[in-house]
Amino acid sequence: MVAFVDPAIIGAIGCGTVGDRSRALSIRFKNAQPGQIFLLPYNSANHWTLTAVNPDSQMVYHMDPLKRRIAAEEWIEVVDNAIKLYKDKAKKFLKKKIMWENLAGVPLQNGSKDCGLFVMGYMKEICEDKELKFPEKWLRRSNHAYGITELNAIRIKWAKYFMKKHAT
Repeated sequence: MVAFVDPAIIGAIGCGTVGDRSRALSIRFKNAQPGQIFLLPYNSANHWTLTAVNPDSQMVYHMDPLKRRIAAEEWIEVVDNAIKLYKDKAKKFLKKKIMWENLAGVPLQNGSKDCGLFVMGYMKEICEDKELKFPEKWLRRSNHAYGITELNAIRIKWAKYFMKKHAT
């Protein structure tokens, strides 16, 4: 089961302090089902990444379409604190360490302006993965790629959604 987190409550700009963002995220985790994955599209001011979190198992997967690197320390602090707050409020056992995996095998963007499209592509693939095996698929560096056809499909889907919801 997959759930989404609104990037407007967790982003690096305009969403408050690390503590504010951690508390907002822990509230979102409150009704988590066992094994549920939360998708957190995150903007660090000028770049989109995707973080997938299973708060019950304390497992976090990070996907960066540009450099295949692990998350910034501030983002790690936000997510780790949110998991700790969630576990504390739910009176659930907290393991010693929250595990982070960098999924370096995600499709890599070529340009510098398509990170948001890639994050939307990752979310689509994760949602379509009924068994949630995306970590095995993307754990190691690979040649997975989104071609122009896939990127255009994401653009078209987004444009149709936007026009349906916001066109006057």
